[in-house]
Amino acid sequence: MLNLNYVDYKVFLPDKTTVSQIESQLQSLAQLGSLLGGVSPVCFDTFARYQCSKAYPKCVTTNSTTVTEEQIKDGRLNFSAVPAGFVMADCPAPFLVDPLAASGSSINEKYCRYGCCIPCPAQDLFYKENWATRGFLATDVIRFVSAVLSLILVISYLVLPDKRRHPSLLILNMSIAIFLFSMVVFFSVGNPKRLQCAPNGISPGEMGNNALCAAQGAILIFGSFATCLWCAALILNLHVHTVWNSNFFTNRYILLNVVCWGIPAAIMSIALGLHAVKFEFANLCVVSMKYIFPLFFYPLAAIVCPSFLVHIGTFFYIARIAVREGLESDMTQSLSTGTMTDRAPGVSRKHVMVAVKIQWRALLLAVVAVVTVLFYWLFYMTQISRMTELQDNPTLTLDWLECMLTPGNSQNICAEAISPHLPPFALIIVAEALISTIGIWLFVMFGKRSLWREWNDLIYDTRLRFSRRGRAEKNGEQFFAL
Repeated sequence: MLNLNYVDYKVFLPDKTTVSQIESQLQSLAQLGSLLGGVSPVCFDTFARYQCSKAYPKCVTTNSTTVTEEQIKDGRLNFSAVPAGFVMADCPAPFLVDPLAASGSSINEKYCRYGCCIPCPAQDLFYKENWATRGFLATDVIRFVSAVLSLILVISYLVLPDKRRHPSLLILNMSIAIFLFSMVVFFSVGNPKRLQCAPNGISPGEMGNNALCAAQGAILIFGSFATCLWCAALILNLHVHTVWNSNFFTNRYILLNVVCWGIPAAIMSIALGLHAVKFEFANLCVVSMKYIFPLFFYPLAAIVCPSFLVHIGTFFYIARIAVREGLESDMTQSLSTGTMTDRAPGVSRKHVMVAVKIQWRALLLAVVAVVTVLFYWLFYMTQISRMTELQDNPTLTLDWLECMLTPGNSQNICAEAISPHLPPFALIIVAEALISTIGIWLFVMFGKRSLWREWNDLIYDTRLRFSRRGRAEKNGEQFFAL
């Protein structure tokens, strides 16, 4: 009998009432215990003691219990004891009802259990409350600023007459590529869920269920490769001109455009053909985990790393020539005075600094590109196993789900249960923020004072051209005081 587990005292029965009659009335409690007793031992034990004490009242405040002290202390549900096919009648917030659960199916087996689904994006619930929303909003703001600054350079190099010839055309094309890479943030401004999620609000966004995600992901892939290729073209042009004294790229912009715009278009087309564009994390759609390395990171590394090595070689070549010229200059001065004096120790450093001054913008741009790609690559290499394991093994979210459905628990408490299977939040924010700053770096390196002087001159010339008098006295500070 069920009540033998709880009633260990003498009871007084009403007239014409037997124990068997009372036990028959409590059969539904026994059935409930066989169905859900293993799911939440603490909850069922409390309810059973209440029903038994109601049927067999006793004037005391304590009853015996079949639940262990560890179960009482933990208090969590035990979903491993839930029978197959069980569907919850109601889904507590923030979970959503699975519309296909009643028919024995599921709208998304990775994110739905027992008729309830984790709302998209799941990252908002897996991390502590508001962490993901605020963190990725900050990275979106950085990327937005990058897009605006790179657009300023694009307009400047398109409008200013002195910028539409070699080698400024290289910077113009690179600025366009960086703008395309950064402007994808415009898709998610104000409502990132329209990119992150399918219309059902549960499944992640991908090409098959979210056209906006597909468009944004395609532009991001195209912009990523175009940025790296035009950066490589800038570095190679500097190397060929400096080391080999050649103007190879001056009249070969058709070739440059075919390569630097054609390859990104081809890779973008392959990604779209494979339906590889998908939302994985953060606020943007990119190549799915299945194809992220062979289709995205390996080709990017094949472009960036050799370009960086070429540029380092160019830099050391200039430094070596500068030091040699400094030594020859010292020897000439010594022979002309008839004395052989030691070269000042600061001469080599001075000439090396001159070499750095000549190339610092292109060198810094190459360093930024390499550091950004390599850091993001290392982030994926070290953390992708966690993300893929979490997606491919739904049982890993079971502890988190048990915690979330246990009364009294909160998102901040339950985040600890799933944190071993997630990338560290600080690391993912650093990776996203670093890759979002490329437009800012471009503006810092190439938004020189001379650029604003050229704008000043252009505005003056325009005003002069449309002046009624046809003449005006030029004021060099009418636009910017530099």
